Amino acid sequence: MKTMHLAVAGASGQMGTLVVNELIELRARHPGMTLTAITRTPERHAAWQEQGIGVRFGDFDQPQGLAAAFHGVERLLLISTNTIDDTGRRLAQHRHAIEAAREAGVGHIVYTSFLQPEEGKSSLLNDDHRATEALLKESGIGHTILRNAFYQDLLLVVLGTAAVDGQLRTAMGQGHVSYVAREDCAHAAAAALADGYLGSRILDITGPAAIDAQALAAIAAQVFDRPIQVVALDAEERVRHFIAGGMAAPMAQMLAGIERWLATDAMHIVSDDYGALTGRHASPVQAFLQALTPA
Repeated sequence: MKTMHLAVAGASGQMGTLVVNELIELRARHPGMTLTAITRTPERHAAWQEQGIGVRFGDFDQPQGLAAAFHGVERLLLISTNTIDDTGRRLAQHRHAIEAAREAGVGHIVYTSFLQPEEGKSSLLNDDHRATEALLKESGIGHTILRNAFYQDLLLVVLGTAAVDGQLRTAMGQGHVSYVAREDCAHAAAAALADGYLGSRILDITGPAAIDAQALAAIAAQVFDRPIQVVALDAEERVRHFIAGGMAAPMAQMLAGIERWLATDAMHIVSDDYGALTGRHASPVQAFLQALTPA
């Protein structure tokens, strides 16, 4: 690997921290790599600095300072923000980052997007991602778009109390999802950032299989060692069930809406891109659930 200056923007979040730690391991094998973490909270990362990682302040809501934060960076990981609403703020954040990267002369951007099988379908989940992908294409900067499937963490919501009461309540119908481990998405992001690719590409990062509620119930029954039955709900019933469990109404409505969308089978996508990019096998749902089960 030739000498490269890599940066992770959004380094303090769950995904960013995983990617930085992955790159630290990679740097041990390729000492020519320069690594910078860009975060709103640089004061929290003295440990990274002690390991020779550059830590810079950068806030996508403060675009006037972003070009300086990206100065000298050759390849930038742009982790999509968690601002999921209908205000347009997240797209503005992404636009600020892309414009600053162009001003700073960044040569390649890796962006964490979301699976989008239906380009004409609008939803709160993927509208900002689709628009950000368009901004990347218009920017003239080489880019890698990683379209990540739903994280396996979502299974905590989907399964709910199934391990306790044996009921998997869902509004997903017969929709399939290729749940992917967050760690696998971090492996993919680190690999794409470090591989030196200069063109433009779109990769689907998925788990090894797409499963529906019945298949998930069967897997969970095996892992939890108890029968689990699927209880089909409509979206309104799912909202009421979430709220009865103590969830705030806006979150309940959003999650029920996601399940209703999944019922269309829009997420029935399985790709080999992860393996081709990383040389690894994607982690299955069984491994995630087993990690939740006391030994």
